[in-house]
Amino acid sequence: TCRAEWLVAPPPALSLAQTMVVGTAGVTAAMCVDYLQRFGEVQPSHGPVLVTGAAGGLGQVAVALLHARGFEVVASTGRAEALGDHLRALGASDVVGRLQPEPKPLGKQLWAGVVDSVGGATLAAALAQTRYRGAVASPGVAGGGELATSVYPFILRGVRLLGVDQTMPYDLEGYPDDPQRWDGWRAERQRMWALLSESLGDDAIGAVHAGTIGLAQLPEYAPKIIGGEVAGRLLVDVKA
Repeated sequence: TCRAEWLVAPPPALSLAQTMVVGTAGVTAAMCVDYLQRFGEVQPSHGPVLVTGAAGGLGQVAVALLHARGFEVVASTGRAEALGDHLRALGASDVVGRLQPEPKPLGKQLWAGVVDSVGGATLAAALAQTRYRGAVASPGVAGGGELATSVYPFILRGVRLLGVDQTMPYDLEGYPDDPQRWDGWRAERQRMWALLSESLGDDAIGAVHAGTIGLAQLPEYAPKIIGGEVAGRLLVDVKA
């Protein structure tokens, strides 16, 4: 059952197909960018923002959003050679490979902010490389859920680690049951859709769109998605 209060109307400027291309990954990317600016106080003048897992749907939308908001964006991916031109077209000023583990608790200060959808060792390296009073938005675990790091980025550089989730809980066991808090989360979701609508043009959404498949093709494409053979967002036409 889907309750009416769980739903948020998409912005009129986006078609139904475009909202599905953006999807949960795009809304999460918008939350990451918003959190970096609002809670992390990261501004374009502070320096480059790193996006890890940049070839994925969340990463690609984050690159496009950050670029649209005036940031210098560095995209990190294991497919830098194959997808470098594509990520630069989305707005990345540079494309690098996967982050390597930092041998020391604090590495060279490289990033004013980070959108990390990988987690694990990549998140640990990103924290060690984030600049003084920078921030890291952490929405994913593609590379693992464990985090082997130290407190030094937090207590010596004031780095802020911002958790980003895509649930919108209401009247569910284990979540706050205050309706006012839920109303605030719903309003936040509406702001994220507005940010996406204002910042992403048809070209950017089209570039993130990896293709359209029929519902019957899902078993064929699932291994390709898991294996990293698909870059971006697949739109499923349930009528095809």
